[in-house]
Amino acid sequence: MVKARTETARGRLTSDGTGIDDVAASVLDRVRRQKVDAVLFDCDGTLVDSEPICDRVWRALADELALSPAPGAATDGLSFEQRLATLRPTNPSLPPTEVVYREYWRRLRSAFDESLQPIDPIYALARDLIDARVPIAVVSNSAQERLQYTVSCALPLLTGVPLVGWTPRDRPKPYPDLYRRAASLVAVPAARCLAIEDSSVGADGATSAGMRAIILDAPTT
Repeated sequence: MVKARTETARGRLTSDGTGIDDVAASVLDRVRRQKVDAVLFDCDGTLVDSEPICDRVWRALADELALSPAPGAATDGLSFEQRLATLRPTNPSLPPTEVVYREYWRRLRSAFDESLQPIDPIYALARDLIDARVPIAVVSNSAQERLQYTVSCALPLLTGVPLVGWTPRDRPKPYPDLYRRAASLVAVPAARCLAIEDSSVGADGATSAGMRAIILDAPTT
């Protein structure tokens, strides 16, 4: 079962054993008790089940480019640009980032069109918050173009909410830039925002911005 962990604004993780189906109840309870004024959602692995698709597309492209893995590099939650940066020391002939990304994104769009699906409990929570007039936003390390496409493809009922994707003017998660921009867009102080993430990288970005975060743990296999 997918679990959730709660992270305080000071960055200390505590496991509360909450199943993913119970996350909505926990979040809505915080809203009712006026502990939270806005909820900010990560996208990939949180709102949409995109990571298996992304991994499949990337593995095929990496094989074609004959890339050698970066020993010991942890890439969960990193942006595409950050992941390529970890590979450059062991792959000096790697093409420029924009060239690799252009081909990756072309293939990924096609795969998304065929099989991208929302993660229903979290998508339903986002819709419930909208219905309750609680400000929400989607905050992603993906480029803005990709985030917009992902939402239009699999999360059509969220197209009207602020979508905060990475742009060249931002530092990606785990830096706080994206979450600070999201708090500004929903006009809620960071301390009154709750972030829902699936990685410690993303949660670090939220807590560095002064927010609290819930981390959805992937199931162990």
